[in-house]
Amino acid sequence: MEFYPYEPFDNNNSHNKLWEWIKEAFKDDLGVSFYRYPIFKKSGNLLREPDVVLLHRTYGLWVFECKGCNIGNVAAVQGHCWQMHDWHSEQESPLLQAEDQMFAIQNKLNSHRELRGKINYFFRVALPEVKSKQWQEKGFKQHTETAVWTYEDLTPAALKRGVAAVAQERPQALDDQTWELAIKILGGTLPRVEPRQIPTTTPQISPLRVIHDIESSLKVLDETQQKIAFEIPDGPQRLRGLAGTGKTVLFAKRVAKLHIKYPDWNIGFVFFTRSLYDQILELITLYCQELGERNPNWQKIKVMHSWGGREQNGFYYDLARRIGSRPLNLNDVTSQIGNTGPNESFEYICLSLVRNQLIRGRYSTQQVSQIAAIQNLKPNQILSDSEMIQTSYIEAETNKLSLFPELYDALFVDEGQDLPPICYKLFLSSLKEPKRLYWAYDEAQGIGSLTIPSSTAMFGRNVEGKPRVDVAGTYPGGIQKSHRMHHCYRTPRLLLMTAHALNMGLLRKEGALQGVTTKDDWEALGYTIIEGDFSVSSVSQGREVTLTRDRKASPHPIDHESFKQKDSLGDVLICQAFDSEIDECNWIAQQVAKDLELGFKPDDIIITALSGNYEKDYLQSLKEALTRSGVDSFIAGVDGDRSIFRMAGKVTISNIFRTKGNEAWKVYACRFHYANQPLEWRNETDLQKRNEAFVALTRAKVWCVVTGLKDSIFDELELTVASIPNLTFKAFNKASLSRVTEDIGVD
Repeated sequence: MEFYPYEPFDNNNSHNKLWEWIKEAFKDDLGVSFYRYPIFKKSGNLLREPDVVLLHRTYGLWVFECKGCNIGNVAAVQGHCWQMHDWHSEQESPLLQAEDQMFAIQNKLNSHRELRGKINYFFRVALPEVKSKQWQEKGFKQHTETAVWTYEDLTPAALKRGVAAVAQERPQALDDQTWELAIKILGGTLPRVEPRQIPTTTPQISPLRVIHDIESSLKVLDETQQKIAFEIPDGPQRLRGLAGTGKTVLFAKRVAKLHIKYPDWNIGFVFFTRSLYDQILELITLYCQELGERNPNWQKIKVMHSWGGREQNGFYYDLARRIGSRPLNLNDVTSQIGNTGPNESFEYICLSLVRNQLIRGRYSTQQVSQIAAIQNLKPNQILSDSEMIQTSYIEAETNKLSLFPELYDALFVDEGQDLPPICYKLFLSSLKEPKRLYWAYDEAQGIGSLTIPSSTAMFGRNVEGKPRVDVAGTYPGGIQKSHRMHHCYRTPRLLLMTAHALNMGLLRKEGALQGVTTKDDWEALGYTIIEGDFSVSSVSQGREVTLTRDRKASPHPIDHESFKQKDSLGDVLICQAFDSEIDECNWIAQQVAKDLELGFKPDDIIITALSGNYEKDYLQSLKEALTRSGVDSFIAGVDGDRSIFRMAGKVTISNIFRTKGNEAWKVYACRFHYANQPLEWRNETDLQKRNEAFVALTRAKVWCVVTGLKDSIFDELELTVASIPNLTFKAFNKASLSRVTEDIGVD
């Protein structure tokens, strides 16, 4: 039997005792068991979650409601109502509570008609601190009959006998398919949309049939996802994984669980890409309704862009206003330090906020040793002297100088790879103890970032030289401080392998640009090394390495051998190079018009351009070409509300920065020649452009069309696609790379 989590995550002795007995009793049986299963039912004024849920292949589904009271705490039992003495509440209704929770789970499973009438359901109230003789002597047994199990019923051998005896009265026989479905549903599912209808005139070979089949498939949580969704660490935790591994969805699910369980908590959810706003609101609402049958209280959950402004609140904007500082906007940044990218601009405003707070505090050199140097900094020195500002910030906090208020009980950070270290220090300051900061870091998706920072670089060290935040190891109870996810559900295997190869430059003529150089790290990304290694001798002798992507790590429906609509797929990846961008825009417009004729909806399609010269003019040219082809479209961030990425009935056109974090059934990744052409006036690097290419390819849920001007990047694409399912390239090591993407842990 599988147990989630294996070690209980709280200090409730009675609950922990019951959990240990259940593990011992059923460890060799087929099934799954959850400690504090996240489904909430109202009991009085409280929303409660089941203490233990157990699904057994033979004995059915059991809900255990555990009470840690001793016999002296129960003054009287009158029907379902227990009068309590010297207890946290005057009355308890544990039998009704357990029964309601059982029916809530039954309803969840019965929402799938294949499970209706197939599983037997039971509930019991567990009293580990009460002996059977005590319960009988007080006359309580006659009121509760067999629904309450005391100490003697709960020890491992007795527990297993009791469960078996009750279940045998109603034998349960499940075939393998039904059992697997029950396990998956109980473990949790990802958001599911109603499959679109297929018109009767649709040809047998049609992309609509592909979309329908994928939308009809059940999306369940894998083992790592279940852990992340169910656990609530009392301290910082990092999620690191590929694009499309479900990090945003899992955070939304955890937000919902926290909000329902602790409705008075102030919870923040911060993200970098403005166009994700509606998606995150929708996910949190969905899971609040699923777990607790209620809508979120948005006064207690703050979904915020990292920057924000007058029109839409953000983490920085809100924090600046709370301390009485005027928030800076992009025009302020431009006037103070000139044109910079979005990442540098955001880093500048965060550093400026901290610097101004240090100056306003009028601290002595005993309190902040470099305060004089900080006061003398000019705006154009703030980014270059970032380390001095951050070191002084940590010094001030170490000396108990409160620069910023503690606003949140828990803070979730999505797209963490795009945020500078100073921002993480601000996150930490804005949290109450025990600093529940949960951040998700996308592998190879930080368009502007060139390094994967360690937790020490992000949060700094204390006066003893120890990391202020340590993401290595586990918390008491076994919850991991860091998870790494490599199962990619959004992007098909061909597209993901191509994206990784281009991102790292594996088949680049000049050699790899970035990547991992150990067997363990390749496996963490979902790859297996078939031949070769990354040793010094292999690199010096120019030996080759061959690897492949495990099918288990790419569980996309179209990659399953059993996928029924393979004939309707066509080419998942198409590459087309042009002599001019006018030709490129016209060709894209013609292809999109054909897509709509095939049955695609306009909002099934994203057209995204890698950053390049005259970007606004290019996007406008695309829109005009689409109009000439009879296709309605809009440019995200330009036409209408800046936070809107999709409009019904319109194809989305977007630059790569706004596209990040979004997805579509079909993606046109244009201006791809810029993957080889960093812009000097933007101080771009080869690494940044390769990361943009990765983002563009991994936005596609099935199909991707790559276009651009004729360039060697298309030769690289052709070589990559031809070599899949394997990738063979010259070995490299840390010394030969511009960027190492291995997990460097604390240090």
